[in-house]
Amino acid sequence: MNKLTKLIGAAAAATMVAASGSAFTAANTVAASVAGYGSSTISGATATSVTYTLSGDGTQITAASIVFSGNQTGRTVKAGFGTDALTSCTLAAHNATADTTTATCSGFTASTSASTSFNVAVS
Repeated sequence: MNKLTKLIGAAAAATMVAASGSAFTAANTVAASVAGYGSSTISGATATSVTYTLSGDGTQITAASIVFSGNQTGRTVKAGFGTDALTSCTLAAHNATADTTTATCSGFTASTSASTSFNVAVS
């Protein structure tokens, strides 16, 4: 095989990977992050990022900030770790320029080393 054939083959493979990735983006999604848990489940909206506030010693997750695509004004957002009951979050005003809405969830005492899932419901 010559270099041109290999280059075209690599470009075609990269295009297929990119196309297949975008085909699945219509589902609820959340960006990957590390805080000691294994998975996130978000229903009712698409989250573009999740950031956490840790305790002073870094052993507990005490709050989360979730950025959602679009205007979530008037909706209810609840979140929790593992099998804990979901607690209400506070929604900020819709950012029309970025077309995002941020929810702040606090009052958590989730262990950064033992938490296995973060669950969010938007209704």
